[in-house]
Amino acid sequence: MARQASTLHQRGQKLYQKCDFKAAIEAFSEALNQKNGDTIGVLDNRAATYSKLEQLDQARRDAKQMIKLGKNNDERGYLRCAKVLLLEGKADKALEIYAYGLKMLPADHPRRSFLQQLHDKLYDKMFVNRRDPFTALPLEVAFEILKCFSFKQVVAILRVSKTWERFFTSMPNLWMNMDLSGARGKVPWTALRAYIRRSKARITHATIKNLATASISKSLEILSRCPQLEYLELGVTYDYREFYKKFQGCKRLKTLIVSADMLVTQEYFGKFINAFPHLERIALLNVKHSPRHVHDGKWPSSLPNLKSITLAGKTQQPPGQDHEYPIYIPSLSEDLEPHTYPNLEELRLNWNPPNLDPYFFTQLSRGGALPPLRRLSLTGVSIGESFYADLPTTIEYLYLEGGMYSNFGTDDTGKTLPNLHTLMLVDLKWLTSHTLNAFLVQAQAPVQTLHVTDCVHLTGQEFLHVMKNAAPDVKLTELSIFHMFNVDDTVARYLHTHLPDLKILNLSFTNITGCSIRMFADARASDSREGARLERLRVQGCEEVSSDAVAYGRERGLEIITR
Repeated sequence: MARQASTLHQRGQKLYQKCDFKAAIEAFSEALNQKNGDTIGVLDNRAATYSKLEQLDQARRDAKQMIKLGKNNDERGYLRCAKVLLLEGKADKALEIYAYGLKMLPADHPRRSFLQQLHDKLYDKMFVNRRDPFTALPLEVAFEILKCFSFKQVVAILRVSKTWERFFTSMPNLWMNMDLSGARGKVPWTALRAYIRRSKARITHATIKNLATASISKSLEILSRCPQLEYLELGVTYDYREFYKKFQGCKRLKTLIVSADMLVTQEYFGKFINAFPHLERIALLNVKHSPRHVHDGKWPSSLPNLKSITLAGKTQQPPGQDHEYPIYIPSLSEDLEPHTYPNLEELRLNWNPPNLDPYFFTQLSRGGALPPLRRLSLTGVSIGESFYADLPTTIEYLYLEGGMYSNFGTDDTGKTLPNLHTLMLVDLKWLTSHTLNAFLVQAQAPVQTLHVTDCVHLTGQEFLHVMKNAAPDVKLTELSIFHMFNVDDTVARYLHTHLPDLKILNLSFTNITGCSIRMFADARASDSREGARLERLRVQGCEEVSSDAVAYGRERGLEIITR
């Protein structure tokens, strides 16, 4: 049997020399089926043959089998495996195989020195001519580079080497912005403590998410002792009263964002405002009514630092109590000077109760005016007749979604909105051609982004009528008429012809056909500058659009989204 195995082995070697690699593989494989042969030698030759055929996965499998058979006394498996890995472009893995072989072979092994030479040669090639960038570069330059990494990446880089760990730990400024939102798993409080220690408790920004439940209380206790904390975003479930007790001493806090995981009452909304005098932005995404109102005399008379308020409420009014809503904001509009919110730029109110319980934006009906807002977002909020008239002329972004039917009134005094560049109107039962005309024509607003979505009382033809009245003052670059009735190729052709600046268009759930896609695609490929040259077109739910038309558009560089 040994003689037969040897004969087959020799036959395979001769076939290899003749470059008949497939026949050589068959001979080596047959030799392995015989007993008492040089198994490691045959595997070595077969691995070399597989490498010639570029079947490197098979070659690597034979090499690993060689290592298994001769782990402590035969260097050939380590040599062959490393060679295959180098062919695969995995020099780092090859170096690990050499190091593993040196560890497993005895010191007096006759071929150990050869293995050591190959290891050292590869190591020199990989590392000797390289320098650690964080030690070669000036400290200021290295720090600027590190600031480009996310917090998650910085934590990962710590594990590269002990040298890098010491270097990173020696830079407290690198740890002043702690963001746990990218953590793969639940973060223990000990990790958070380590991050804070690296900042020498000088952390200024903290995004607290993905904490292990048992670690939440301890983590917040440690974080509350950081005197320079300015930005805090919480995405954990915790008692709002305990949170207030821990953090009321953080007087430097400028931004507080509390996710819907933590319920906060009206009363504590007021307490947060009072506790943090330098607050510029507050966002509470799950506010509920409480018997003690936020406007019980303890609300500050002036909040000059506050620039952004976001409140979201979904809990209904408890039975038997006065009609009050958790997203109520005291003194939002008033005649008195100075205004309570002289520098408020952004206001977002989101009302989403489990059952129908309408919230009316009535604070403008008291004869006052809103602060100099730049961004206003109302979701599920009904507005009154004076809404348009009372909008501040500083408004740049307006988002209105849902809310019960309102008698929307327009300003007969010729009021304009000269700064309004983004207008988003979603699921508004009161939106008609008359009210849209007020925003686009009467307001003389330089709108660039317009979304009119799911507004059932506005048809495609009525929309075109408004657009014709607004032309040429309106220079849209982004338009969405998602789910608008009677929008077809005729409407699309008008948009293409009369909105030459248009770059993004959403015609989802309309009656357009592939003709519209071809029209927009051909415009991109044409040298003519007439008509819109779209970059992105969304046609989700357009049943008359064929896959061929979509492929045609994409071939001409038009990004088409179908789902």
